[in-house]
Amino acid sequence: MRDDQARVLVLDDFSAIVEELLTLMSLHGIAGIGAANLTEAVEMLERHPAVSVVACDLRLDRESGLDIVARVRQNPVLSARRFEYVFITGDQMRQDLVEGTSHYTFLTKPVQPQALIGTISRMLANGVGA
Repeated sequence: MRDDQARVLVLDDFSAIVEELLTLMSLHGIAGIGAANLTEAVEMLERHPAVSVVACDLRLDRESGLDIVARVRQNPVLSARRFEYVFITGDQMRQDLVEGTSHYTFLTKPVQPQALIGTISRMLANGVGA
């Protein structure tokens, strides 16, 4: 699948995880692109207007994955678009500790492939970004 068809951005600071998730999505007919940090993620979102779902590790190297939401809202180009977010975390209680995150989807590591694909597929089917 071509990058210009991408509908999902995978954000993780471990490139092997990004590649693994992109491969998994591709096997299920979901086009995606990857980013290693928040700055790169914003750049990719700006360049790929079809992306409407962000799948993000909650704990990045020196950043919080949750910060992608604020970066999108502060960006004049991206703030006009609608995104769905799925955060992947190794801490089962983490989503309960972060205020204001009840409307985001959290998946706990190790993420079951079916759960991730099902979540992303539902988000895309709901017409996010349309």
